[in-house]
Amino acid sequence: MQQLSSIITHKSKWLKTLIVSALLLTLTACTAKLMYRNLDWAVLEFIEDYVSLDGDQEEILELQLKQFAQWHKTEELPRYEVQLQSLYDVDLSAIDEQFLVEQHQMFRTHIKRLANEITPELYSLSRSMSKQQIDEFLQNLTDQHEEYSEKYSQMSEREARARYKERIEKNLRRWLGTLSIEQKNIAYQWSTSIERTHQDWAIYRIETRDRIKTMFARRDDPFFYQNELTTLVNNPEQGYSNELSEKLKRNRALANQSILAILSTVSNEQKQHFKQEVGDWLELVQELQSD
Repeated sequence: MQQLSSIITHKSKWLKTLIVSALLLTLTACTAKLMYRNLDWAVLEFIEDYVSLDGDQEEILELQLKQFAQWHKTEELPRYEVQLQSLYDVDLSAIDEQFLVEQHQMFRTHIKRLANEITPELYSLSRSMSKQQIDEFLQNLTDQHEEYSEKYSQMSEREARARYKERIEKNLRRWLGTLSIEQKNIAYQWSTSIERTHQDWAIYRIETRDRIKTMFARRDDPFFYQNELTTLVNNPEQGYSNELSEKLKRNRALANQSILAILSTVSNEQKQHFKQEVGDWLELVQELQSD
């Protein structure tokens, strides 16, 4: 059930979008299979949304990403299989908070391993960037921030709550199928109790952009540069304000409480739906390992 709560909360946004392979946990199985088999291309396309690479950079990065994809297949997919098997075997009615916490921690560990593995490639690429490429990258970060701020600053409280509710119900339907009235009521209460974090994320994005700008400005200091890049990629939460960290903690507790309340009401049909959904992912991961 961890995938469900992780999809809904999306808290490690910068890292999760950076590591495209983590999308295996959010896409449909069919789409994920296509993306996984073209993982090097997908990551390259993502990076070039931020900075235009020259031919030599593309060639080197493509080689590095092929090696990354092989590592992921041999080292990570077996770990995903273990977690998916535990989800497939579990009785939804018997899930407790400890199980949710353990699943969440496993998910976070997957992400951290991905970040740690790809950090050398990102470091190598960033060191090869010209001033023009750095300026382009920073401008794209600024544009992304302004787009985010404009989108959420114009959203009323009512619109935000409606959006939360829509997302929660959509993901619940994906994993459980048709929802009961009681489950919809729990989802509604969940959506009205979430603490909004858009302003906190806006501040975080600005501060992160400024840290990256400073990092590039100090490229002649290799010790600082490498440490700062490693921290930004591997431990982005270090940049969270105390207010954001506390809100995320409370929202996580709320998510766990709400998920447990919903699971206490699941029908046999919903249990079967969940097992089928997880089973599809389990089958996909097994298939990808055998390719």
